[in-house]
Amino acid sequence: MALGTVPRFSIVVPCHGSRAWLRPCLDSVLGQSFTDFEVIGVDDADRDSSGRILEEYAAADPRVQVVHLDENLGLGPTRNAGLKECRGEYVLFLDADDVWQPGSLEAIAARIDSAGRPDIVLFDYERIFWDGRVVRNQRHDAFAREGAGVFTAAERPIFLTFLEVVWNKAYRREFLTRHGFAFTAGFYEDAPWTYSTMLTAERIATLDKVVVHYRQHRTGGNIHATSGRRQWDIFDQYDRVHAFIQSDPELAGWRRFAFDRSLDHILAVLAKPERIDTDDRADFFHAAHAFAKRWKPEGYSTDRTARGFKRWLLIHDDYATYSTLKLSARVLRASTPPKAVGKLLRRGKLDPNLAVYAAYWFKQYACNPRAIFEKAAELAPQVRGVWVIDNDQLSAVPEGVEYVVADSPAYEKLLGKATYFISNMNWPKSLVKREGQIHLQTQHGTPLKTMGTDLRHFPRAGQDLDLDELMRQVDRWDYNLSSNRYSSEIWERTYPARFEELEYGYPRNDRLLTASIDDVRAIRAALGFDDSHLVILYAPTFRDGVDSVRLPTGLMDLGGSGIQLDLDRLASAAGEHGRVLVRTHYSLSKAPESHSGRVIDVSRHPRVEDLMLAADVLITDYSSIAFDYANLDRPIMLHVEDQGFYSGRRGTYFDVTDFPPGVVARSAEELFAALRNGTFASPEAAKHRQLYRERFCEFDDGQAAERVVRRVLLGETDVPAVLPPADRSPAPSAYFVHNG
Repeated sequence: MALGTVPRFSIVVPCHGSRAWLRPCLDSVLGQSFTDFEVIGVDDADRDSSGRILEEYAAADPRVQVVHLDENLGLGPTRNAGLKECRGEYVLFLDADDVWQPGSLEAIAARIDSAGRPDIVLFDYERIFWDGRVVRNQRHDAFAREGAGVFTAAERPIFLTFLEVVWNKAYRREFLTRHGFAFTAGFYEDAPWTYSTMLTAERIATLDKVVVHYRQHRTGGNIHATSGRRQWDIFDQYDRVHAFIQSDPELAGWRRFAFDRSLDHILAVLAKPERIDTDDRADFFHAAHAFAKRWKPEGYSTDRTARGFKRWLLIHDDYATYSTLKLSARVLRASTPPKAVGKLLRRGKLDPNLAVYAAYWFKQYACNPRAIFEKAAELAPQVRGVWVIDNDQLSAVPEGVEYVVADSPAYEKLLGKATYFISNMNWPKSLVKREGQIHLQTQHGTPLKTMGTDLRHFPRAGQDLDLDELMRQVDRWDYNLSSNRYSSEIWERTYPARFEELEYGYPRNDRLLTASIDDVRAIRAALGFDDSHLVILYAPTFRDGVDSVRLPTGLMDLGGSGIQLDLDRLASAAGEHGRVLVRTHYSLSKAPESHSGRVIDVSRHPRVEDLMLAADVLITDYSSIAFDYANLDRPIMLHVEDQGFYSGRRGTYFDVTDFPPGVVARSAEELFAALRNGTFASPEAAKHRQLYRERFCEFDDGQAAERVVRRVLLGETDVPAVLPPADRSPAPSAYFVHNG
């Protein structure tokens, strides 16, 4: 857009606590076919990185402008800050967790032209739910029935019975400026704005098109998720509505209409337990009565409907009858409680110093839970840690580590007494979480492949996905661990629950940042390597259901192992001293004699971190191990000969070839050549790796386990700050140290 030109549209996007949805929101705007617009993104002093996302988009698209507020002001003042920056002929508001449908701006522009530049253009929306359901606006038929031409609100009052929201309209900026419209502070700020603008507009037009997908969060939106006294703001906001109407004699005819609408809105808020706490319900009801007493029109009487009866109860302050009716309704709606597993309905006192650990569905002593367990032994020795292990995996538990066998009587007793549950997977669905128990979900990798609710878009991958059951399990989480903000956005979007995100880094990666050269050499020596060996860790992704995989002669057919390289040739390409560690999801039956010790199957090695420390180079494809290995700042090569395998089968959040951690090889020959000619360790590859580390190793600094133990097990809120990348010292590569 040329300097000084006036865009057709200014789009204000206020941001606070919506980072998980901000990218889809902005993408839906910037991808519109009509391009004559500016976006004003306003960061309401958001600590969840929304401002950083806005800056990222502004750097990539000159139509995006960012406003950073110094303090959290709330939605109304945030919109005002954006409104001050608008230069467009028309202004639109879009909440950061909603999206526009394709072609929306083009349709709005055409309607403005055909209607002769009205003050307001009102358009349709649909509610989109967390599980993918889409529900039309209940009054959508009004657009076709009564939306023709140009009119005032008095001529078509049906359009004031829609939700009192700001984001389903385009406003002529000169109209807003002339009348000095501004948002008020506090919750429910849309109500006074909607009534004042709609009742003032002399020319209103409608567009019979779904423009907005209005997101319905499983745990409530930003406003709905906040219970407590701030919900009392609704009375102040509707006080402003009624004061505005009473200030103008010409609006006297709207007094009963606005009174009924305000009581209905207040009753709707009262009916939602996530907004009004049980202990506050009576106080809120009495405050609603005081509101009704202030503004009840002269001669007002309620109609003989269920809705009218509820209004009557408010007006007469009859909370006893209201609460009795609500209780009766709940009893009638209540279904038979779900069948519970009797042995899991535990009683007795919790042990405040008992923690239970699990990894990979009770099959390993590993990953983030292991690192937390070991750090807890150092920092919180009073907290007894016990592992849960399957009976056929007992050999995975080191000597001296206390454990119980899954599904045994000891297991049942442990789950009934433990206060802390620390795992990198969901506990069995039969587990009944008791009050006072604390669950930490550590995750076991940075997500590249689609997760959680996003799997519903890929029927084959999510064919056994039970979203309701998944959410029941996720609802147990009190804390969720993240190693970067990229992951946090995905976890919060795909696992919609009320957990606290701990952006502490992955404890399993601490060792990659704290190990010394002597530690590295000791690990290599145990595997049979010295400093002269260029050690390659080959860790391909598991490929479930692959019909055939190209394997070198002499290796058993591993089916879904993911091996696609001739391992003999891979070792040779690394030179005379090249060695290959192969890590798959299934252990190789044997290595052929021709390997002569240059290829070692380490699929059953108990510590993946040690394998990474031993390796000088990582070769993988879509495995999340690349995100962890990047902490070491050593060469990474991606072999993506079957590019698109996961993106088409399960979906990926980004194309690994667009943002690689190093060299990308699209064939085995390219990969072998990069090893032979040294391209794998070139400055260009290092530059890619640096960008990759900045994005995906953001919180991994060697202190993640300490932060977790202090926050979760010790209850401390002042945990060690994350070290900046410049202050971190990754474990050195023995080969590259040896070779300068």
